Amino acid sequence: MAGSEATATAAPSASAGLSSLREELLARGVLVVQGERLVFAQDHVFSSPSTAAGVALGREANGRTAWVDAGGRTLRQIQEVESGG
Repeated sequence: MAGSEATATAAPSASAGLSSLREELLARGVLVVQGERLVFAQDHVFSSPSTAAGVALGREANGRTAWVDAGGRTLRQIQEVESGG
């Protein structure tokens, strides 16, 4: 979402695809440098929660466990409750 922050530097272990996507988002102005952070200048829809988490964190990440709500529930927990599992 616009206004969300991301780490400015990708980890050396980040995949080439993830690094490339971060660079593409910077070039398109979706991500902008603000001080020592990157900030989303506009909303952006990712192909998966893991891709979104990877861009935000600058490293590979499991989006179902990396994303948590204000109550501390992971995306996985929310999805399991919603699906009845």
